Amino acid sequence: MKESSNRRSVIVGIFITIGLLIVIVGVLTLGGQKKAFVKAVRVTAVFNDVGGVQTGNSVWYSGVKVGNVKKITFLEHNRIEVVLNIEESSAKFIHKDVLAKVGSDGLVGNKIIALAGGSDNVPGIQDGDQLKVAVNISPDEIMTTLQENNKQLLSITGNLKVLSKRIVDGEGSLGKLVTDETLYNNLALTVTSLEKSASNTERLTRGLADYAASLRKEGSLTNDLITDTTVFSNLRSAVAQMKDVAGNANEVVTNLKSTTQGLNESLNGANSPVGVLLNDPQSGEDLKAALKNLNLSTGKLNEDLEAAQHNFLLRGFFKKKAKREEKERKDSIKNAQK
Repeated sequence: MKESSNRRSVIVGIFITIGLLIVIVGVLTLGGQKKAFVKAVRVTAVFNDVGGVQTGNSVWYSGVKVGNVKKITFLEHNRIEVVLNIEESSAKFIHKDVLAKVGSDGLVGNKIIALAGGSDNVPGIQDGDQLKVAVNISPDEIMTTLQENNKQLLSITGNLKVLSKRIVDGEGSLGKLVTDETLYNNLALTVTSLEKSASNTERLTRGLADYAASLRKEGSLTNDLITDTTVFSNLRSAVAQMKDVAGNANEVVTNLKSTTQGLNESLNGANSPVGVLLNDPQSGEDLKAALKNLNLSTGKLNEDLEAAQHNFLLRGFFKKKAKREEKERKDSIKNAQK
């Protein structure tokens, strides 16, 4: 009996030992996954919606697990405080301006708190820090947006169906263009004409470019006018002089016009002597008679002078005058010869 009791005790002890070993191994395994025995820095983040995050979920930073969710507490109806345990060895790489947001571990995995961002010139997180929270779009909002987009897509598809049917039936300009061969041929001819016009325009542009290049050729008048300030200044002076000459010519023409007008008035005037001579026949006849009488009087006066020269009373006077004139003539000849 005693041996049987001892054997039972040994068996029970063996089972208890195995059970303890299993518990220890399980605790160590879970501790390795949750990192429960690692020194941690405790920080907080306040979310409007945690999206299903639970205590014990992982905290990731740049794709690396750096801690877990320690506690979730309601502050208000739309403010939820989440306490995070961050490994002390990783905390120095996570900066105070890092952003926290709710994410998923894979496509349909567990919810996690994902940390992202941070500046190198900002120190690392410490106990008691409150992290900033990035705004997330909830799955419900995503589904609502997708539903709205599906409705709009359905409406667009319906419109496209109606439009394609009208085109096939030949309705509208586009439908006629697709179904009417004559309209297509006219459009093709129009395109051909446009291509020819474009080709002509290109040649014209090339010609204008060549002409512009010839104008810029050194030594040409246009190039000198554009680049040589002296030539341009001389041209400007010449234009100014021509303008002055034109002004003077206009003034001369005006004066000549006034003089001609005055002369016409004098010639055609009834009271002017010239006008009387030109326009009054009797005055012309009287002038002719006066000139004829003057010629006769001059002839008689010459005869009287000739008779006076032969008069013995005046003969001496005319001889002295003749000698004096002859002497003056000879003196002038001698002076000319000297």
